[in-house]
Amino acid sequence: MSTTNINQRQKFAAFLERRRGAREPEDEATLLAIAGVYDDALLSGTLTAEGLQQIVEGASSSRALVWMNTTELLAKLSGKWSAAAEAIAAMSRSRKAQVRFAALCSLGRQTPVEITDAVIKSGLADKSSRVRWKAVDIADSLERRNLIPDITAALAAESDEKARRSMELDLRMLRDGYWVEPDSPGHSRVTARLHNGITSTTVSDEELQSKGLEYILAELRK
Repeated sequence: MSTTNINQRQKFAAFLERRRGAREPEDEATLLAIAGVYDDALLSGTLTAEGLQQIVEGASSSRALVWMNTTELLAKLSGKWSAAAEAIAAMSRSRKAQVRFAALCSLGRQTPVEITDAVIKSGLADKSSRVRWKAVDIADSLERRNLIPDITAALAAESDEKARRSMELDLRMLRDGYWVEPDSPGHSRVTARLHNGITSTTVSDEELQSKGLEYILAELRK
């Protein structure tokens, strides 16, 4: 394996040095240790049970610096080791909403689709509106169009207005590949999916009518 892929600890160390604000020595040390475990697994080709447990604990942490970065590593590992993918599924069954939220954040394009879909479906029915919203957000990000019927049903049942608004936009993007929403008076914001993310522009309502939505979307995707 190329050594260029085995430098996560170094990347995190550089990130922490550049990071603004008050330092968090304990959290930083935890994150660097987790990155070391990740690098060791890639280098050796073996993800030990102890190493996986350390990474799962980091992804399940209540400390934002730790979980936000560790979930990315767990997502990558889930495509290489089935134990990592199963750990994400186990996280989705936690009694803690934050851990269930982090399980969704740990899903990636490398994660086996059966795990991804099961965790997202569980999230859609979660008692936490934050988890329900994130389930749709992840389904959109990973382009899991097969889940559109499940998401549509979840949206119809959603009682939290903030979650509903976010879920509706994500569903539109997943289903249609774009959304249009009001911006400033007389203007609308058009957002379109690209192969590597999304892009958006603000156009006048007159321009939207004269040029047409399809033309504006085509221009955005050039």
